[in-house]
Amino acid sequence: MQLRSLLLCSLFALAACGGGASTGSNPAAPANPPLKTNGLVPTSFTFTLPKNGSTTGRSPKYLTSSVASVVITLDSVNGAAPPSGLIASVTSNFTPTCSTTCTATVQGPAIPPGSDRLTLTTYDAGGHAISTANPLFTITPGVANSLSVVLDGIPVSFTIAALPSGTAGTAFGTAKSFTLAVKDADGNTITGTYANPVTIADSDSSSLTQGTALAVNGGAGALSVVSTASTDTLALNYGGLAIPTATLTASASGATNATATFTPTLQPIVYSGPLNGSTPEIDLYASSGYGSTFSFNASEVGWTNAPYGKSLAVNASTCSTFATATAGVDVPASGTPIAVTAIASPVAGTCTMTVSDPVGQTKSVTGTYTSTGIGIQ
Repeated sequence: MQLRSLLLCSLFALAACGGGASTGSNPAAPANPPLKTNGLVPTSFTFTLPKNGSTTGRSPKYLTSSVASVVITLDSVNGAAPPSGLIASVTSNFTPTCSTTCTATVQGPAIPPGSDRLTLTTYDAGGHAISTANPLFTITPGVANSLSVVLDGIPVSFTIAALPSGTAGTAFGTAKSFTLAVKDADGNTITGTYANPVTIADSDSSSLTQGTALAVNGGAGALSVVSTASTDTLALNYGGLAIPTATLTASASGATNATATFTPTLQPIVYSGPLNGSTPEIDLYASSGYGSTFSFNASEVGWTNAPYGKSLAVNASTCSTFATATAGVDVPASGTPIAVTAIASPVAGTCTMTVSDPVGQTKSVTGTYTSTGIGIQ
């Protein structure tokens, strides 16, 4: 279960506190070396952790009950590398004491007064980094510097869920929300700010207004958006265009990608033209003039109708011995006009013309050419 807790860096005497970032697995914590105090400020950090299974103590800081150790490192002093001779990094295991809450206090490195940048990263018992922070503190000598740190959960995996459903030809009107669970190395869902921003990308590039588009916190539609915290609201908009499956991919530095798909229900291609019984059929019987050409319309809601107005395609390669078929410019009110025309020297026969859209739907139309020879004696 995902848990968050307040991290406080409490200062005792002239102690200061800090936080930061780290990668890799933490080693077993050695006995902390003696802190240098000549001109340096000793630091101590107090963590308030959730009890196992507890759902209380939530706040915008990220700690879980599986956190077992912390590495605290002094990165810079007044914008430069720490002075030589300092013990710049301290690794400590947590040994929390519990009543209604659990607290653990550990020592950090002794640091010089001034502008100090620290890195703080927590780990679970298996050495997986769980949360991190990288604050810049101003340490004033001669006073009790009481400061605090916000730890950010480190994304490792994702789950995209609750995607809306859609039907071609019917626009959402307003974007519909979906959920993104960003998880740490132990599978806990991170709450609060993420240590690394999460990008959600949409594979559908057909149109931001007629196809699909992503939005974060009510912003403008885009092919990709960035989420930085669990409080972000993610949404998918759909303009009703007949599209293939749109794949949403969540990714972040150092994390394993996750995908989910949005597949609108497509409307069928509808034939409007001559029939042979109930079968669409175009019958030619002359090489020129009357009987040498016929036309029909094909339409598809979500493709040929307004506001889309896109043309369907026709393939009449099997009719090449007696006719050609050509798709014209779409008319949203009636669909795509398709003209079937006899060639100069047609040969009697039957063929199948295929009307199609770009997402794999087809409609078959039979074509025939009939010749009649009458002998006179």
